Amino acid sequence: MIVIEESDFKLTQIADSSNFWDLELLYTVKPKGKESREEFKIAGYGMTMETCIKRIINHRIAKKHPEAIDMKTYFAEYKQALKEVSELCQGV
Repeated sequence: MIVIEESDFKLTQIADSSNFWDLELLYTVKPKGKESREEFKIAGYGMTMETCIKRIINHRIAKKHPEAIDMKTYFAEYKQALKEVSELCQGV
């Protein structure tokens, strides 16, 4: 089974011969009366790699912009994040 881990996500292959993945994303948890901490939480089970990448990109944009953003900004940042992921895949 393959596990792919970066600073803000973790992908776990659901079986050795499968093309489906479980996705965990890094969230900031703020318990009442305690210090906030970073923690991985399940974002989906049995998803394709393409779906995982889309969710990772959306999560990164949402963390960067907790407030509302316009469509132009969203698509510009989505394209930039997709480019970065593509470069990771190509080993650039």
